[in-house]
Amino acid sequence: MVDGIPKYVSVRNHLRGSIKRMKDGAQLPTESELCVRYKVSRITVRHAIEDLIREGLIVRSQGKGTFKLKSPASSREVINGRIRGFWRQQHDLGRTVKTRVLGNRIVKKADIASKLGLEAEADLIELERLRYVNGNLQQYVCTYLPDAQFPEILEHDFSDGSLYDFIEGRYDVRLARNEVVVRIENVDSRIAGYFHVDKGRPVLAMDSTVFDGFGSVVAFGVALQPPAYSEIEFVINSVPDSR
Repeated sequence: MVDGIPKYVSVRNHLRGSIKRMKDGAQLPTESELCVRYKVSRITVRHAIEDLIREGLIVRSQGKGTFKLKSPASSREVINGRIRGFWRQQHDLGRTVKTRVLGNRIVKKADIASKLGLEAEADLIELERLRYVNGNLQQYVCTYLPDAQFPEILEHDFSDGSLYDFIEGRYDVRLARNEVVVRIENVDSRIAGYFHVDKGRPVLAMDSTVFDGFGSVVAFGVALQPPAYSEIEFVINSVPDSR
């Protein structure tokens, strides 16, 4: 690790910045060249590249190399094989992302604790935010995490930056799986005020349960989308047959 950040995360983040400056369709350096550039092993480089492929930033062509994909013009959220969160996804597309933190506090909620695999009386961190993209409110999100596992979240300023990047970098936790349930929810008066709609208006809601590489639940969150941004894109990648 470098300054507490796993090597592959440092390589991935630096590569992501370089890719953003490349033209669509441009070819990336080979794995060997990247190993020399970053002074890391091929496994580390491959790990970083696989993450960026799952993010939809690059594509590998057998026998030809790895290339930058064309950036989508839509402002919709994309659910694909890589857990990178709303902030990172929009930021990587060159959009201006601002966050208004409504609350970052300790709560006790038995139903949420159960989703996190905790006792009913466990202390939970409740991180509540509004996410703006290019000046437009695009998401209300409330995320719950175990206080005992991630206490530094309470002291961090999440008005800028990614919660998932913070967890991966500060705690060296690899986020491995995200189970998403998309549904319709009727907003209460407070959320209706943020969205400038009538109380009880149905909006798109997403329940997200994030797991680490050991199968333990890291976070549970609920995201609500204003009516103008109620479009979600799902990208399904096939898994190579191991037979």
